[in-house]
Amino acid sequence: MQIATVKNTNRPGLYAIFFLVLLLIAIGTVVIGLAGSRPVPAQLVKINQDELEKKYGLRMDLVAVTAAGGFVDVRIRIVNGEKAKALLSDKENFPALSVGRNLILQAPGDIKSQEIRYENNGTMFIMYANSGGAVQPGTPVTVRFGDIAVDPIDAQ
Repeated sequence: MQIATVKNTNRPGLYAIFFLVLLLIAIGTVVIGLAGSRPVPAQLVKINQDELEKKYGLRMDLVAVTAAGGFVDVRIRIVNGEKAKALLSDKENFPALSVGRNLILQAPGDIKSQEIRYENNGTMFIMYANSGGAVQPGTPVTVRFGDIAVDPIDAQ
């Protein structure tokens, strides 16, 4: 009695599929890693409310939770239009809200692209989505202008 041996011709295809799956996993890992990474922020310059007004012509009038907790309403008075323009003409310096250690609330892109009128005693009204209800009345919120961080303000 003779035993017949069967040659497996699918082995090269199996290796190719295995290699392809490993390659896709490696690419996916790199893409996910890059998507989750942030550029290393520049060293933050911390200033108080008085310095914000004297140096940059801006005064924080309001940080408040509104719309049943869905938004954070921020109002910034333009005390000196020329100083404010020097800071805010760079879109990287558009105000962002820092909450806690890891959350930064950004204004929607359409708000950032609107023209700012740098009129003395004018007011900027900016609404931020309150991501996950992170800001509650009494929550300290740091308003950031690029690498400038203003002392925290307790939200109303």
